[in-house]
Amino acid sequence: MPSWHIRHSPDTITAPEKEQLAKSITKLYVSYGLPAFYVQVHFIENIPGSSFVGGEPHPKSAALEIYHVARAFFTDEAKQRFLAAVDEILNPFFEPKGMEWEYFIIESSRDLWKINGLVPPQPGSEEEKKWAELNRAVKL
Repeated sequence: MPSWHIRHSPDTITAPEKEQLAKSITKLYVSYGLPAFYVQVHFIENIPGSSFVGGEPHPKSAALEIYHVARAFFTDEAKQRFLAAVDEILNPFFEPKGMEWEYFIIESSRDLWKINGLVPPQPGSEEEKKWAELNRAVKL
């Protein structure tokens, strides 16, 4: 699963923009072979007065935590390629709004991951392809 937690200043991202951003993020992971339902995008609007940058209130900021479990990066080249793809999604979204944003990626072991109590199939396996086709976790 990739799980994105996007914490943002109030009234900076509309509901249609959230949906479009979530679709763009999901499309990125599907292009890497992940089932779409693995991708989670959570928008958390900060309460006014609860977001500070450099100790000062900041009216237009976003902080993104990106958790990776389904896949890991094995080379620096793969990491840089992925970061560039993320920038292609985020930069055109946040720059026109005059926002400041930061993101980081945390990778975790697949051995500590389950969906609906099921151990996810191995990457690229026939079982994972079946999950992708059904767009949900199923007992096989």
